[in-house]
Amino acid sequence: MLKLINKLGYFPKTCVWELTLGCNLRCFHCGSRAGIKRDNELSLDELLSIADELTELGTERVTLSGGEPTVHPHWDLVGERLVKNGCQVNMISNGINWNQNSVERAKKAGFSSVAFSIDGFRESHDYIRGIPGTFEKATNAVKTCVENNFPVSVITTIYRKNLGEIRALRDFLEESGVHSWQLQIGNPAGNMQDHPDLVIEPEDLLEIVPLLAELRTDFKKPAIYIGDNIGYFGPYEEQLRGTGKEIDFWLGCRAGLQVIGIESDGNVKGCLSLPSDMNGVDYFSEGNIRDSSLTDIWCNPDNFSYNRSFTIDRLSGFCADCAYNEICRGGCLWTSYSHSGEKFDNPFCYYKVAVEKGIIEPEK
Repeated sequence: MLKLINKLGYFPKTCVWELTLGCNLRCFHCGSRAGIKRDNELSLDELLSIADELTELGTERVTLSGGEPTVHPHWDLVGERLVKNGCQVNMISNGINWNQNSVERAKKAGFSSVAFSIDGFRESHDYIRGIPGTFEKATNAVKTCVENNFPVSVITTIYRKNLGEIRALRDFLEESGVHSWQLQIGNPAGNMQDHPDLVIEPEDLLEIVPLLAELRTDFKKPAIYIGDNIGYFGPYEEQLRGTGKEIDFWLGCRAGLQVIGIESDGNVKGCLSLPSDMNGVDYFSEGNIRDSSLTDIWCNPDNFSYNRSFTIDRLSGFCADCAYNEICRGGCLWTSYSHSGEKFDNPFCYYKVAVEKGIIEPEK
């Protein structure tokens, strides 16, 4: 599959863009350790210039993120510029600042939707946010969007305290008018590296994956989207990622191939989730737009080598000998790296766990 992508060429089809590292929360699972904005965050002129360059590179969808994007004074102006250039734009928010004015700004700018992070019911959500009352504010933000006919999604990070709430949470989101729901696993990276007791165990995938496959194919609302760090292969893969298209399975990490991440100080990564300076890692930083244009960074043949120049000898352990390793390439790079460093042996793989537990036979 990587050979096919190489032949087709690289373009940043989707972008997740950290407008600011500033945030009004200090969540235990925050991979970027957000809170205080960077000293050298991009100016509005720089942000608008990047918006123009992204669309010139062919970017089709941009997600504005943070930190908390609504604490940035110009979040709607950046979104508006992208929309005028032909991009589809949405935003991920914790919902703390979201109100009627926020909806009006988003609709005027042309945003397609907004997604709020809701990590379980009141106790579980407030616990991982570290502040009581955040569940109520997030659900009120959802209600405000629904009342204004503005499409709203929810993103849930699965961790130890909300593991048993997934089915009931789906019913709650349906009743709340949420139109889509993305689920992902909490990785021991960023703040969650300091809270390893909150991270689920690989064996939990034997419960999580069949449940999500069932919920995703029962044709109820909200529509379910599975995060890139859940999978891979085995009997449930088509149910997890099925779209009705000819290829309905995991095709490997797209960071630096069809995905780009931009930090608030102008640093460029293949995926915003990959660790960087806030976690003492420079392995995934490919350059800064203040030193080189975004186009030059993206088109540099030496950049994003972990994917563009991938060979299976990068993998170790189970991944090195897996029958799917050329396609999967170790699964979600962020997950693999956060658990195993540069050994790239991903323990959070349903196929790996199921084979090791004797539930399925290994493919030859």
